[in-house]
Amino acid sequence: MNIAYFDCFSGISGDMILGAFLDLGLPHNLLRSSLRRMPLPELRLIIKRGEQQGITGFSLQVQSRNKISPFRTYRTIKDLIDKSTLAPGIKEDSLAILKRLGQVEGKIHGIELEKVHFHEIGALDTIVDIVGAALAKDYFQIEAFTSSPLPLGRGWIRSGHGPLPLPAPATLALLNKAAVYPVDLDKELVTPTGAAILTHFAKSFGLPPTMTLKGVGYGLGQMEIPDRPNALRIWLGEKSLNLKTEKVIVLETNIDDMNPQWYEHLMEHLFEAGALDCLIIPCQMKKNRPAVLLQVLSKPETQGFLRDILLRETTTLGIRSSEVDRQSLPRIVKTFKTPWGPVRIKETIRPGSALDQREEFSIEYDDLKKLASLQQKSLKEMEGKIRDWLKQKD
Repeated sequence: MNIAYFDCFSGISGDMILGAFLDLGLPHNLLRSSLRRMPLPELRLIIKRGEQQGITGFSLQVQSRNKISPFRTYRTIKDLIDKSTLAPGIKEDSLAILKRLGQVEGKIHGIELEKVHFHEIGALDTIVDIVGAALAKDYFQIEAFTSSPLPLGRGWIRSGHGPLPLPAPATLALLNKAAVYPVDLDKELVTPTGAAILTHFAKSFGLPPTMTLKGVGYGLGQMEIPDRPNALRIWLGEKSLNLKTEKVIVLETNIDDMNPQWYEHLMEHLFEAGALDCLIIPCQMKKNRPAVLLQVLSKPETQGFLRDILLRETTTLGIRSSEVDRQSLPRIVKTFKTPWGPVRIKETIRPGSALDQREEFSIEYDDLKKLASLQQKSLKEMEGKIRDWLKQKD
């Protein structure tokens, strides 16, 4: 599964998004031919490779061949996209982004959605940016998007409605529930179009996800920023396996004076109370006394019960606890009715590239032990019979 990460160290705009995808390899002729699927005879698209403070990438300029571009409302542009011969998925994303942008602007200025008309939507460059971003998603077959937190500048900007404070009201509305942070720059770092595209695609904000990196693209903005390159960086990669990450508690204690026979009884109680795992590790304590390090892995909600068992069932005088992250491969437990009786199988997929991921399964030990006893077979022989039966079943 392909994923994309918006690395917005200088903010984001529609043309920067499209420029970064072009740098990643979106074919120029595909973009131009796709835009020709809409009746935009005045459109003139200029794509240039440029440089921003040592970083090279693509910038875009959208120009009109006419001195005055046709007047366009939300309804006009919606019909333009809807009646085009673009692929259904590209249409769907483009119309969804356009609608969010129109709804926000309409609410801010007190205008019905169908009648919204302003430069941010009506301009050719916004149409190009929205459709181009949807085209890139389709071309790279991106199934998930994430983003870094977004820097927001301050100051004022001119618009078709007069001067507006930064961040622009539409930008702030579109960034609802997104991760943002202020920067001391009198610049518009996040545009409404950039915010609309980003928040349509990206559903989470933070550090880059684990991925097999396939490429990085840079889209260059139009203005100069004194302390950083004005560029957007998009990481394109293949998503690693969806590891389950959870917080767990490690309870541990050192014991050097308990009857070893008690440990079996102790572990039974711990697992019955919800312990995820239990380890008994030989160790040497002070004065070189032989002892064991007893470790119990617990969910946060069961740690109190397990701590009470340790204090009640062992000779320890104290318990150490710490919170750790546990990552585990996804697994599915299935029950099969074999000729010898029911058996539970645990299936998982080992990480690797798309070509060499390995699906593995293991037989639940208690079920294997029970069937081996009923059939009067060794564990090894019973496991072989079950595995052969499962292969034939596939």
